Amino acid sequence: MEMLKDKLTFAFLADRQDAIVTVAQWYYEEWGKVPGNSVEQTIERIKGKLNRDKPPLHILAISRDRFLGVAQLKLREMSIYPEKEFWLGGVFVSPEFRGCNVGSALAEKIAVIAKGFEVKELHLQTEAVDGGLYKRLGWNIIETTE
Repeated sequence: MEMLKDKLTFAFLADRQDAIVTVAQWYYEEWGKVPGNSVEQTIERIKGKLNRDKPPLHILAISRDRFLGVAQLKLREMSIYPEKEFWLGGVFVSPEFRGCNVGSALAEKIAVIAKGFEVKELHLQTEAVDGGLYKRLGWNIIETTE
């Protein structure tokens, strides 16, 4: 697979609202198939987070006007950690572009945006017990929980 990292551009989802349905379908298929949820409800939740100048916000990875993936700068993602304010989350890469460094580029872009907001600590959760992608990017495991 070709590495796309140098060919990517990024846009706030707020500026590319034509991608909302695509992002909602990605999120629903990956994490949202739970009772009481739908693609339409996912769309409405996303529409409530269309910011550029403050979290929460979404960033799209784009190449040749194709949406490749998305990531979020979230607020208080996990209720069990109310003291942890800022989170990298919702990192999703379209299956055909996985392995092309799109996820890495999205994670790094969110970190840069967070720094621009003077965020001192950025947290994340992952199902990869070994830290997966994020460990390779230099993130540290601080806790394991179930």
